[in-house]
Amino acid sequence: VADAVLAVEHGVDAVVLSNHGGRQLDGAPAPFDLVPEVVDAVGGRTEVICDGGVRRGSDIVKAVAAGATATMGGRLFLYALAAAGEEGVDHVLELLRSGTERTMALVGASSVDELGAELLEWS
Repeated sequence: VADAVLAVEHGVDAVVLSNHGGRQLDGAPAPFDLVPEVVDAVGGRTEVICDGGVRRGSDIVKAVAAGATATMGGRLFLYALAAAGEEGVDHVLELLRSGTERTMALVGASSVDELGAELLEWS
């Protein structure tokens, strides 16, 4: 969180929360778990992008509801590319799009602007 605030003080356009697939430091917190705290700390002065753990559309909805501006993914697309080339990546993108739309419909949101922390149960 302190690094995100420092980055904002240096004028960054966005902060990416990532643990590089958890393989660099396996005890580090998941990026998704840091989203609300970082969003609060930067106070709307920059975009907050959540990288890691996105496997389905509902993950995108949860990250945005937690306050992320966007999500990123790597492994999902690399596996799709290795398995089926460009068509595999296209298929994954379609799965993410349809899953995001379905999840938004299930929570009653017709726009990402309607996604907020009240949709999440934090323990």
